[in-house]
Amino acid sequence: MPRFDFSCQECGKQFDVMVSNADKHKVSCPECGTSNIKQMLSLFNTTKNSGKSDVKGSCHCCSNTGCAMRH
Repeated sequence: MPRFDFSCQECGKQFDVMVSNADKHKVSCPECGTSNIKQMLSLFNTTKNSGKSDVKGSCHCCSNTGCAMRH
């Protein structure tokens, strides 16, 4: 089941929830209970490898050698 990041538009709480894509509209804030929430953009790597990055060199945004971010 996917994990989605949300931000509450009422109290500002940021949280993540494991929920099916079809049920995202049922999520409410765990802090204040409102359903006035906004889904945040989540970035993640879905490639499986032996811990080695496919990208060579240094990342220009985080300065890590072998960063897996695609810029």
